[in-house]
Amino acid sequence: MTYPLILAKIPVKNPWEIFTYLPFGNWNDCPDIPELMAAAKYWFEQYGAVPAAMSHDELEFLLPAPVPKEKAMDAAVELYGFCPDLDQNEDGSIGSLAYALWQSTVWYFWWD
Repeated sequence: MTYPLILAKIPVKNPWEIFTYLPFGNWNDCPDIPELMAAAKYWFEQYGAVPAAMSHDELEFLLPAPVPKEKAMDAAVELYGFCPDLDQNEDGSIGSLAYALWQSTVWYFWWD
């Protein structure tokens, strides 16, 4: 099945401002817009992460490089606090999430 896709160039100066144009969140455990913007700003400053794709309940960030191995556990704790549904990774542990973070340039979030 093919799903519709919308590509848009949003006129923001900073990547975390995207949420002012494309409202997202504030349902179930998904953060509201001010929290999304704060997290996105922090992750951009710390890791170069930018919001890159979203659906009705999914959000992806792209990074220029994986999280350094020595920062992966701290990042995993941050990401789990942001999206508790991340516990559905391989074995549900922070360690397995940290392992994935230092090998990937994509962060995937999903809220049920």
